[in-house]
Formats: sequence, structure tokens, C-alpha cells
Amino acid sequence: IIFDDPISSLDQDFEEKAIDRIIELGCNRQVIIFTHRLSFLGILCEKSEPNVICVRSEQWGVGEPGDVPLIGQKNPDKAMKKLRDERLAQSEKALKENGSEFYYPLAKAICSDFRILVERIVEYVLLADVIQRHRRDVQTKGKIHNLVKIGKEDCDIVDYYMTKYSCYEHSQSLESPVDVPMPDDIKEDINNLLKWHDDFKKRPVQAKT
Repeated sequence: IIFDDPISSLDQDFEEKAIDRIIELGCNRQVIIFTHRLSFLGILCEKSEPNVICVRSEQWGVGEPGDVPLIGQKNPDKAMKKLRDERLAQSEKALKENGSEFYYPLAKAICSDFRILVERIVEYVLLADVIQRHRRDVQTKGKIHNLVKIGKEDCDIVDYYMTKYSCYEHSQSLESPVDVPMPDDIKEDINNLLKWHDDFKKRPVQAKT
């Protein structure tokens, strides 16, 4: 069975009912779904384990297989490592071989995606996956106690990177282009945030008085 945006024009109650029915159909037959709605993907992944294939557009047209959009990925640390090890390495090579003209758009896209991943870290790590933007319910069971780990220094590091990289995520006037950091600077920021991510997740929950 093939569906093309099956929840188009439905309210949230009927969206979830439709998704439940699609999952039921998938128990005894193959179901293929085309959608551009991340909210649909989020709910479907919460309720099942679909095989997700993303399709992106290129200059020659559409249909190029690609990764799940960063805003829909559940492991921001893995996405950051991939950003550092693959795309940042490619941009650094472009800078050395072709100069800043080729480096600028690659680096700007990396900075924009890094800003998105900071948001995902806030949702999944800092706020313990209690609330997600594309998820209807608030999940507190087995999670909410992790919120007591949050300290001012954690808020400060999130504020710092959100502020530093917001200019790359939001559109800017063409008359005032923003400078992009050099590869070593971006790599240092990614490594620092990854270190914080690991330390925070390993931090024990302690009662506060």
C-alpha cells in the first residue's frame, strides 16, 4: 500500500488515528509512505520503527537519497560527530584547494546545522526528552528527575552557542553578509559541546536541598 501525505488536512487527533491504522496495516503487508511533514515522521517513529529514506533536491532535480533532516534526528551527538568528521573535513579541503569562495557556502551550511543540533541537544539531553516540538504528549515518567542536573553553567553554554550560531540559521540581509569561522574554530566548538554532552549525560542525579 502506498500513501502520499496521508494526514494532509487532518487535525492532530485524526493524524494520530491515521498513523495508528497505517502501523496496523504494516503488520501484515508492505506500506510505503511519502511525506514532507516532520511532525508525521516524529509521531510514526515514536509509535513504530520505520525504515526511513529521505529524498533531497539537487540542482539537477529531486530524487537524491539523503540523511534524515537534523531536526528529526534523535541522536544529536552522532549527528555532530558526522558533521565534524565528514562535512567539516570536506569544507576544510575546499578551503585549501579552492579558496574562501568555495569554503564560505559549505561553512555557512555547517554553522546553520550546528545551530539546529544545539536545539536538539536542549530537547533530548538538557530537558531529558520530556518535551519535543513535534510530539503531542509530555513524557515525564523515568525522565523528569534528570532535570535536577541542570545548573547555571549548562544554561550558559547553551546560550553561548545558540547566540554565536543563530546568525547562520536565520536569513540575513544580502547587504550585510556574516563572516564564517575557520574550520579549526568550528571543530573546537563542536568538540567542546560534545564534551559537555557526554559529561552532562554521565552526571549523577543528586538531590538538591
